[in-house]
Amino acid sequence: MVFGQVVIGPPGSGKTTYCNGMSQFLKLIGRKVAVINLDPANDALPYECAANIEDLIKLSDVMLEHSLGPNGGLVYCMDYLEKNIDWLESKLRPLKDHYFLFDFPGQVELFFLHSNAKNVISKLIKKLNLRLTAVHLVDAHLCSDPGKYVSALLLSLTTMLHLELPHINVLSKIDLIESYGKLAFNLEFYTDVEDLSYLQNLLDQDPRSAKYRKLTKELCEVVQDFGLVSFTTLAIQALFQDKESVGNLVKLIDKSNGYIFSGIEGSIIEFSKIAAAPLDWDYYRYPLIIYFAVQFSSSLLAQLEDFRLSSIK
Repeated sequence: MVFGQVVIGPPGSGKTTYCNGMSQFLKLIGRKVAVINLDPANDALPYECAANIEDLIKLSDVMLEHSLGPNGGLVYCMDYLEKNIDWLESKLRPLKDHYFLFDFPGQVELFFLHSNAKNVISKLIKKLNLRLTAVHLVDAHLCSDPGKYVSALLLSLTTMLHLELPHINVLSKIDLIESYGKLAFNLEFYTDVEDLSYLQNLLDQDPRSAKYRKLTKELCEVVQDFGLVSFTTLAIQALFQDKESVGNLVKLIDKSNGYIFSGIEGSIIEFSKIAAAPLDWDYYRYPLIIYFAVQFSSSLLAQLEDFRLSSIK
């Protein structure tokens, strides 16, 4: 099995910066990392690419040849990649001992309206036996505006439902959140997403959103009825000053895609190298649980077999 992350999020949320910082962090703890750029508009990469979609197709060429705008051009590029998935597979197959980071475009329509990006991911999962987690980045400054925050919640929810992958929502650039102004509530309110009715009072005070009061209320209830959306925080730009937030995120991702279960001892060694943060998940506990589970199962099966034989006699 090969493990990795699908890095997505709106433009400006910090996907490329995230891939650069996350690759550095994972290398520090001993993983072999391969970053794959699947954004045909990203021509200034701060990291070394293991595979680059621009070797297959460029957004600028598509826009010029087909008279398309940036959005239409990106949809075309993703369709083209889906039809030429063998090209990407050939690039990734020699790297099956690496941990993958897929840097996707920031056009949000690709992840909750169109199926091409989802199809690309699904084909790679089947052909290369990948175990991927979607890491959805949302700029923390949206918390300072109730309307934008509700929009971010809806985007996160629809993306989760559309991609059908293990999914982690992240408030990125959390180290800069104070520069956006004072938040109406404490940070836990925005990360836990428990009671959105408090936002309604703030929205009612804004004359631009007051007339959409009923719509906003219904949208908030949709988010809460599903009960799927929550956020973790990240300061990837302050990687070497704030290893704790990055380390905690890696632990969450490892639990969601099963990386931790593929090599528990190896994971213990990885995190002991840098002491990113106190472990909030007991890595040492699971070998004992597995041992006792096996022993219990064996004992139970033996008892059932004895019962079967006695009933035959």
